[in-house]
Amino acid sequence: MPAPRISRRALAETLLRGVNYASKPFLRKTTSNPKSIFILRNNGLGDLLCATPIFEILKRKYPDSEIIAGIGNWHEHLLEGNPYLSRCVPVNAPWHNQFVVAPNLLKILAYVLFSRESRALSAMKLDMGFDVVGSIWGSMLLLRCGIPLRIGVKGYAGGHSASSLYVNYDSNMHVSQACISMAKLLGIHDSPPLTPQIYLSDKELSSAELTWGRSKEKRRILIAPGGSFEEKRWGDLKFAQLSKMILEKTNHQICIIGGEEDYKRLKMREFQGFEKRVTNLCGKLNLRQSAAMTASSDFVISNSSVAMHFAGAFRKPNIVLLGVWYDSAKQHFLQWGHPNSVVLGKEVETGINSVPSPSEVFKEFSSLLVSNE
Repeated sequence: MPAPRISRRALAETLLRGVNYASKPFLRKTTSNPKSIFILRNNGLGDLLCATPIFEILKRKYPDSEIIAGIGNWHEHLLEGNPYLSRCVPVNAPWHNQFVVAPNLLKILAYVLFSRESRALSAMKLDMGFDVVGSIWGSMLLLRCGIPLRIGVKGYAGGHSASSLYVNYDSNMHVSQACISMAKLLGIHDSPPLTPQIYLSDKELSSAELTWGRSKEKRRILIAPGGSFEEKRWGDLKFAQLSKMILEKTNHQICIIGGEEDYKRLKMREFQGFEKRVTNLCGKLNLRQSAAMTASSDFVISNSSVAMHFAGAFRKPNIVLLGVWYDSAKQHFLQWGHPNSVVLGKEVETGINSVPSPSEVFKEFSSLLVSNE
């Protein structure tokens, strides 16, 4: 009888367990009053925002500790002004994000072992570390930095074999709740609101108000047609058709936000006769300015993107439109939705195999807008 094959994940966990064991004599002792707590979140923009409640819960538990977030350059200044964070440090690690491409295993290992960023982290002598996503590479980084108390996740992308404590991955648990569950392993009982936390200045909010204009009789509809890749997006043509319906059947104004690559998704020639009520700001705003435009809006329509989490942060009614890549709108809501969001898309298990049409979305939009007046 042939010997059972060992999966690459199981082999990696075995090796990681061995490295963890061999490292124990060289690690500092854990402390009940950590001077520094590191939270690794080198993932997408929305991923970072969903993790923000953990900063608050940790700072309340350890008020004298330095709370440090490890984030990518692509996060820009999203966490600026957060009262629960001491500082951010760059971790442009080549895994679990679409911003840094990792062409091979050797380059990932080179980052963990020899990069300037990993060496800088090691020199900080951190007391506690969270690998929020839960991965082999994240665990390796925390271990390489000599962090004595490391908290991770079992069952998603590995790495729990090198964690001091870990939670079990649950696809039915909201990402923010999963972060809080990691903190509760430390005996924390507080439960802050799970909404993303973005702290904007009065100047940023005032600037957004001026951009929208002072007209109060028109509702402010923010549209974000961008997304990380085509299959995740609802569709440029559908967004254009929906936007035109809103302009034709209501007196609302529309603002379009996104990156430079999103500028041509909704072509202005589609809105002839409505130019005074449509503003395309794609490529003209940074992340914080986009967040301020969301905070000043009345309604948000977006793909599954950072705009969804901006809407969640400011409790704005939001329709999230999924592309064909997603099989279940309900499942997506469970993991990523917010109290004021409605997620529309396929539901393969119940026989809904197509994404909603613009007319179906407009009907939902009209109903939600009335209910939120």
